[in-house]
Amino acid sequence: MTGSEQLVARAAIHDELCRLALAQDDRDWPTLTDCYCVDAVYRHPGGELVGVEAIVERTRVALSPLDASQHLLGTILVAVDGETATSSTYFQAQHVKVGTPGGDHLIIAGTYRDRWSYENGRWQIAERVQTYSWRDGNPEVTRRDRPPTEAS
Repeated sequence: MTGSEQLVARAAIHDELCRLALAQDDRDWPTLTDCYCVDAVYRHPGGELVGVEAIVERTRVALSPLDASQHLLGTILVAVDGETATSSTYFQAQHVKVGTPGGDHLIIAGTYRDRWSYENGRWQIAERVQTYSWRDGNPEVTRRDRPPTEAS
């Protein structure tokens, strides 16, 4: 792979990372689906998901009850090797649920470590490992078994 091909691939992966973050916050499930390989694996602090359908469903269940979320990405490092690549990306994810007892906000910061595959003319995540570095705010914001409040 030439130097210019490397740059193009790295830029495309960077764009896909941004596209995925925006899709989460816009609740754009079809776009989120496009960001992952069909048989992708997602390892996160709460467990492991296998297959794009399971990944999208977990994301939908986690984010849909919120009033807002914002996934900010930074310190993105991409390494391309032919039709595969890896990336490491810091994230800060803000979660807002108005009327939550104890406070309306939760922020989670950590790292996404992704393995990418170039399939069907585009880069898609084949494996994502999410780790947390720190959290701040009210964990009740993202608790799914909480009864709805009047503000919900």
